[in-house]
Amino acid sequence: MTEPNTDINHDDRAVIDAGYQPQLRRSLGFFSSFAIPFSEISITTGIFANFGFVLGKAGPFGFWTWPVAALGHLLLALVFAEMAGRIPLTGSCYNWNNKLANLTIGWFAGWLGIVAYSIGVAAVSTTMIPILSAILGYQIDARIGCYLAAALVVLQMLINLASVRLTSRVNAVAVMAEIIGVVGLSILVTAAIWLGKGHFHPDLLTTIPAEPRPYWPGFLMCSLLGAWTMVGFETAADVSEETINARMVTPKGMIYAVLASAIIGFAFIVTMTLAIPDLAEVAKADYPLAAISSYYLGEGTTKIFLGFALVAMFACSMVVMTAGSRILFAVARDKRFILPAVFNKVSSHHVPQNAVLLVTGIAIIFTFMADNATSLYGAGTVCYALVYLMTAVGFAVKAPKFPATDTFSLGRWHWPVVVLTITWFIVEIGILTIPEEFHSVAIATGGILAVGTVLYFFIGRTR
Repeated sequence: MTEPNTDINHDDRAVIDAGYQPQLRRSLGFFSSFAIPFSEISITTGIFANFGFVLGKAGPFGFWTWPVAALGHLLLALVFAEMAGRIPLTGSCYNWNNKLANLTIGWFAGWLGIVAYSIGVAAVSTTMIPILSAILGYQIDARIGCYLAAALVVLQMLINLASVRLTSRVNAVAVMAEIIGVVGLSILVTAAIWLGKGHFHPDLLTTIPAEPRPYWPGFLMCSLLGAWTMVGFETAADVSEETINARMVTPKGMIYAVLASAIIGFAFIVTMTLAIPDLAEVAKADYPLAAISSYYLGEGTTKIFLGFALVAMFACSMVVMTAGSRILFAVARDKRFILPAVFNKVSSHHVPQNAVLLVTGIAIIFTFMADNATSLYGAGTVCYALVYLMTAVGFAVKAPKFPATDTFSLGRWHWPVVVLTITWFIVEIGILTIPEEFHSVAIATGGILAVGTVLYFFIGRTR
C-alpha cells in the first residue's frame, strides 16, 4: 500500500469515528492547505479595500494597528492548529464548538460562519468592481456594478461546482499572482525612488497627526484593516475531509498562511506608506494605492498591478465560497439545517453542490443589500470575531482535559495563548461595534444573531 493511501485511510477513520460516512474526495496536499487560507486572507484585498479608510480615519500612523491585529490572529491560529489536528472534520468551528462547548454554541458557530463567509463572498466581489473600473478607465454605474459583482459570484460558483481540485488549482495560480503583484509593486516603487523620482517619508509612520482630536478612537478604528484582512485562515480546516493527512498538514498550513500574510502585508503597507508623495492628495484619491503607484510607475504599470490584484481577489472570494459551503454541509449533515437531505447531498464530483448554490444565493443577496462598504465588511468581520471568541473560550476550558496528541499542541503555552487571544477578540469586537460610525455594523450583527436564534429554535436544536 502506498503512503498516500495510508494517509487517506487514517483520515477517513477519523470521519467514521465521528459518526459520518466519508463523502468528499481527498485531493489537497500541503501547498493547498497553505494556499487556500493565504488566498482567503488575501492581503491584496484587505489592504486595497481599507488603505484609504485608515488614511482618512487616523493618517498613516493608523497602519500600526496591523501588527497588533496580526498578532492577535496569529495567536488564534495556534489555537485552531491544535483543534485542526484533534478534530479534522469539515466545517471546522461548527464541529469544534460542538465538542468544546455544547450543541447550541456549535450551531451558532455554524450559523455565524455561514453568514460571515457569504458576506465575505459579496464584499470581496464588490471590491473587485472599482478595480475593474480603474483598469478599464471607465466609471461603472453602481447598479451595473452590483450586477457585475453578482456575475463574478456565479463564475466562482461554477468553479466550485466543478471540483475542489480545480478550485485549488485556480487558487494556486492566484496565490502566485498575489505574491508577484504585492512584492513586485513594492520593489518597483522602491526602485523608482532610488532612481531619483521622489524619496521616502519615514516621518509618516512615526508622527501622530494633529487631527482628529481625540486621536485614539480613530486610531483604534483602524484595526478594521487587520481585523477584516486576517480572517478566514481556518478555511484550511474547513476542507479537512478533502485534505490528505489532514491532522498533520492542516495545522502547518494555517500557521504558515497567517505568518506569511502578516509579514508580507506589513512590508507592503510600510513600503507604500513611506512612498506617499503627497499625503493630502493621496488621502483624497478614490484608490490611494493606485495613486501612489501611478505617481512613480505610470498608468500602464499600475493597471498591470491592478490586474494581479483582481486575480487575487477573485480567488479570495472563490475559496471563501468553498469554506462557507463546507460549513453549511457540515450543519446539514447533522440534520440541523432546513432540508438537510438537500444540503448534505454530494455531487458526482464529490462537491456539496446544493450547499454551494445556497451560499451563492445568499452572497448575491448581500451584494445588492449593502448600503456602504464599511457596513458590509464590518458585519462579516464581527461574525468572524464572535465565532473566534466562542471557540477560544471553549478551547480554554475544555482543551486541558483532552488526552495528549501527536499533532500540534500548545502544551505549557496553553493559558498564555488563550488568555491573550480571548482578550484581543473582546477588544476587537468592541472596536468594531461601539464607535458611532460602526453602529450600523452592530445593528446588522444583532439582526444576524436574531435570525439565527429563530432558526435555532425551529431547526438547530435537533440532531
